[in-house]
Amino acid sequence: MQKKHMKIIVIALFGFLVLGSCKKQTINQVEKAVIEGEWKVSFFQEDGVNETSDFSAMRFTFKDNGAVEVKVNSTLVYTGSWKVQRDSDHVEFDLNVGEVDPLGELTDDWHIEEHSSTKLELKDESGDGSIDLLTFEKI
Repeated sequence: MQKKHMKIIVIALFGFLVLGSCKKQTINQVEKAVIEGEWKVSFFQEDGVNETSDFSAMRFTFKDNGAVEVKVNSTLVYTGSWKVQRDSDHVEFDLNVGEVDPLGELTDDWHIEEHSSTKLELKDESGDGSIDLLTFEKI
């Protein structure tokens, strides 16, 4: 009976190590992808309302030092910060681009739903249960 319990403990520990490793890999993959090139908001939905057009002219450049530059037009550029980190049971993309409208709507700690070298799909569930969705695509 004791061997059976030991086997279960070993399997459980292995599972935790693999899961932790996958999250670390995800963090590194997202960080590497976003610092390469310019990005645009290809989809933004807040409380069920599609507001993508509010961001259509903006270009996002994520720097490897954690800074983000948002080019609104040829003369107006905002700066902020970004970070990818693990938070309990998920990996999140923390974005802070200030409180200026409409950029302030993007400042949040977003759950990473899907990611690739050209696309980052994010989700945020507010305390009231409303869901916001944000997708960045590489230009």
